[in-house]
Order: sequence, then C-alpha cells, then structure tokens
Amino acid sequence: MKKIFPMLIISLFLFACAEDDVFVESLDQVASVVTAVPEGERSGDEVFMVVEEKPEFPGGKEAFTKFQLTNLKYPKEAITSNAEGKVVLNFIVTKEGKVEDIIVMRGIGYGCDEEAVKLMLNSPDWKPGKQRGRLVNTRMTMAINFKLAGSDYKPAEGAVAVAYN
Repeated sequence: MKKIFPMLIISLFLFACAEDDVFVESLDQVASVVTAVPEGERSGDEVFMVVEEKPEFPGGKEAFTKFQLTNLKYPKEAITSNAEGKVVLNFIVTKEGKVEDIIVMRGIGYGCDEEAVKLMLNSPDWKPGKQRGRLVNTRMTMAINFKLAGSDYKPAEGAVAVAYN
C-alpha cells in the first residue's frame, strides 16, 4: 500500500504534464530560418534575451525609421497581389554590433519576408547590448511593416514601406 500511493501520484503527475499533439494549419505559421553566420561559428558565446541596456540602431529609432524608408523596397509580387502586413523578425545583435541569425517569426510572403531579412542584413553595425557593464550578444524581435498606399491597414508602430501604384 505504501508503494501504490506514490506510484499513483507520479502517474497522475505524468498524465497531467503530457502534451497534446500540435497541428499546424498552414505553412504560413511555420517560421522560416535564414542563417547569416554558419552554425557553430559563435559557439561558446552566450546570447542574452534580456539585458540592462538593449541594442540600438546607430542614431536611435528615428534613424532606423529613416534607414527603413530609404532602403526597404516593396516587392513587385506583393504589390500585384495586394499583400500588406507585418513581418516579425527575431535576430541576434552581436557584441560587435553585427546583425546575425535572422529568423522570420511571422511573415506575409510575396517577397516581403526576404526583403525584411535583406534590410536587416544590410543595416549598419548596431550599438550592442550591455549586461553588467560588458558588451553581450542579444536576441531581439522587431516588426517590419508593409502597406499599400490608400489601404486601411494601420500598423501598431514603426516605419512602413509604402507602395504607390
């Protein structure tokens, strides 16, 4: 009897922790990965998710908005398909300020995902994040907005690549 009760508790705990199957409704829900640096090249370097001082584009948010407006191109396929929306990117800003390991967390397709990745890969060196006074690799998430002129799409924040027909 002494052994049955603990076994029953363990069985109930394991049953409660079991995961259900995860189903993906469409390929749009699957994040695509673009690796800017070969796997393992940064092995041993710690990547921080939360830091005391976040990485920053040189010149701050206003400079990044200007960089986006100057360098982000609205893909022709997206214009002809009336595609607009937000591409959510996850990436690492290294302690040297380079943008690497870009992951498209949520895309809209029609060439917009690739254009957003290209924008980040071509960005100048960022001011790296800091933790306890030292420069560290930091993982960040950012949204890049695509909007067709005259549409009702209103992004929550940030610069927008606007296509004029």
